[in-house]
Amino acid sequence: MKGEARTPDMFTVCMLGVRPRPYAGQRYAEYRDAERQAKEDVRETLCDHDIYLGKRLVATVCSPSLAGNIKVDLTELGSRFA
Repeated sequence: MKGEARTPDMFTVCMLGVRPRPYAGQRYAEYRDAERQAKEDVRETLCDHDIYLGKRLVATVCSPSLAGNIKVDLTELGSRFA
């Protein structure tokens, strides 16, 4: 029997509180690209965004402070990629 071919997990950027979809528009092979996109989205929307690897939370990108600083909170899994 052949096993099913499994596609590799990719990084997905979602607004805070939204679960990642299997075929979402913002999917990235590398963490750095996903973090860059999340920071751009946070600047535009002023809402926090999450970065997922498959269905596992990797990081939360917080909305900018009054000084314009954007904070990235990594999970234990996310600390492996940063």
